[in-house]
Amino acid sequence: MKIGILGGTLNPIHNGHIEIALAAMAELGLDRVMLLPSGDPPYKRVRTDKRDRLAMAELAAKPYENMFVNDLEVRREGATYTVETLTALSVEYPDDQWTYIVGGDTLNKLDSWREFPRIARLCDFATACRPGTDRALTAFRAQAISACYGTRVDVLSVSGPELSSTAIRHRVAEGRDISALVPPEIDAYIRDHGLYLCDYTEAQIVERLRGMLTGHRFEHTLGVADTATRLAPRYGVDPHRARLAGLLHDCAKPMPLDEMVAMVTANLTDLDQAELETRAVLHAPAGMIVARDLFGVRDAQILSAIRKHTLGDGEMSAMDALIYVADFIEPGREAFPGMVKARRLAEEDIWQAAACCAELSAKHLKSRGQKAHPRTQKMVEMIRQKHPDDSRKKR
Repeated sequence: MKIGILGGTLNPIHNGHIEIALAAMAELGLDRVMLLPSGDPPYKRVRTDKRDRLAMAELAAKPYENMFVNDLEVRREGATYTVETLTALSVEYPDDQWTYIVGGDTLNKLDSWREFPRIARLCDFATACRPGTDRALTAFRAQAISACYGTRVDVLSVSGPELSSTAIRHRVAEGRDISALVPPEIDAYIRDHGLYLCDYTEAQIVERLRGMLTGHRFEHTLGVADTATRLAPRYGVDPHRARLAGLLHDCAKPMPLDEMVAMVTANLTDLDQAELETRAVLHAPAGMIVARDLFGVRDAQILSAIRKHTLGDGEMSAMDALIYVADFIEPGREAFPGMVKARRLAEEDIWQAAACCAELSAKHLKSRGQKAHPRTQKMVEMIRQKHPDDSRKKR
């Protein structure tokens, strides 16, 4: 049997992968194509859990009778090398012929793979050019590899689409639509599992925060994330994005004040003196920058929620209000007058809960001879105008 292998991180698998696999099957007379998600590739840092990548590959292959998935590299511990995979496959299926399908960019570094002369004895290769690639140059490179190593290298007539997994990940992180770029099942899986919202998995973020924050602040952070996740569906907010905002809302808290001041003044223009002089609120704009630059958050809604979680603003989204309230009412907060009301309102009306939290904060500041920040006052005014309390009418 002639079997094609489409390997790599498949992070995520997309329509381009499927198109190339089908083209290789048709042009080369392959009986089947194996999708082979890598486990821990030695030359590339992959932060997406390999089990998620495997699950997406299985979903993508399901509609095609002659396409299947092999989890050999996902199951293998440690770095996964192609030479080891092909050796194992050749032993298990000694009568099959293998054709490894690679992109044109991979073809240029193919002979740098570990023990490539041995790989060349175990399989043939096929490659698809990206749009705009010099096909003649690709053919020349294929011929050179074939002549040097004695393996067959076919250049497919189909061109791979102008599409990459990296671009898809960035689109997801920015909150943009990817439904035209991946199979519907993959689009749904990414949304349902909250993948690609930043450069790290949730487990990696939690471990990083554990090392950055004090024990009390870390527990508070988890409480905010859990509260935001639970409440998000009630207010039409993506719970995965709400959770990420909750996890990172205090990520700049440990920074020295002078470093925060330097960072925010270099990156933001909407600051005022009251923010710059107060650590208790400055960590919010600083946290937005840290979330963006250190954790790779690109979603404007998540960044905005982190930015506004201490003072609020005259313009607030449901996500902004949710994180503002979750920071105030999370279960680890010590009870004080008004907390019960704020928590009750959070279950019923996130805007009235935000107004309640703002009023309680203003009352606390007044007791200390201070005034609420103008942004908080503008938030309360906005809520009164755009989200009035109509509970009396309902009764």
